[in-house]
Amino acid sequence: MPTAPVADNKPEAIPTAAWARLRDMVAARTPADGRTDALYPGLRCYRFSRPVRYEKTQRLTPGVVVVLQGRKTAYLGDRRSLDYGATQCLVLGAEVACLGTVVGASAEHPYLAIHLDLPPDMLVKSFVALAESGTLAEPARVTENFTAAVGPEVVEAFARLLLAADDPVDRRTLAPLAVEEIVLRLLRSEAAAAIRSAGAVTKAGARIQTAIAFMRRHLGRPLSVAEIASHVHMSPSHFAHSFREVAGVTPMRCIRDLRLEEARMLMLGAGLRPGDAAAKVGFESAAHFNRAFRRRFEATPAEYVRRVQSG
Repeated sequence: MPTAPVADNKPEAIPTAAWARLRDMVAARTPADGRTDALYPGLRCYRFSRPVRYEKTQRLTPGVVVVLQGRKTAYLGDRRSLDYGATQCLVLGAEVACLGTVVGASAEHPYLAIHLDLPPDMLVKSFVALAESGTLAEPARVTENFTAAVGPEVVEAFARLLLAADDPVDRRTLAPLAVEEIVLRLLRSEAAAAIRSAGAVTKAGARIQTAIAFMRRHLGRPLSVAEIASHVHMSPSHFAHSFREVAGVTPMRCIRDLRLEEARMLMLGAGLRPGDAAAKVGFESAAHFNRAFRRRFEATPAEYVRRVQSG
């Protein structure tokens, strides 16, 4: 059971109109406490109207969490605690276990946040482009998870992304552009040191980008690290090491997440039943699909579809 720690619930000042607008957009899209997923892959919003301590473990992929109201303490896989609040973000540079979080909030001023998974293919594409242009500096130190202030450009890009996620056409055309802008702006800030080193990307980025494209084309059939490595002319061990160093997740984790996102859209967009969607994207059993889906989306496939449709 979640417990309610003592916390300072006084609201923090929102410094600009852009921040206030994004905060109000997230508030409007979170009708109840907890997590609310957007239809765009990897984008979700959070609301908590009281302090809550999570006891469950979540495993998160590379991403960015922007807090719009309230404060939060995240305990990551190395047991470090990171405290952050409004006008700040948590940058997750690699797959990491979040062992627990403490959220400070009140009914009058709920905790509000927006979370975006950083898509490995877009992350690598942006890294390669910046490295080739000479605008991605090699950081002196790589820290995979850290907090930082959020610039107004990132806030405005998040607002455009939320709006685009509401419309089917905009979701396919404009939303990826907003995500790419968020990724590029993060990589041109101190967040680059938290995500990947420029040296790793320069050496292996193009091949990893090709590998992810190969994964997307063949989600419906069994894939092995050895096969994907052979496709990009790398040894399996070197490929697996380089993939995680550049993309922030293991190759098999990337494949699983791509399959889950594709299955999610098949259920929501094409109306496929969970078992049919699981088979179409390459899951060997419905039980495996259900377990993986629940870990990622905090609901069974059937529950998730009902929740989104009712929302």
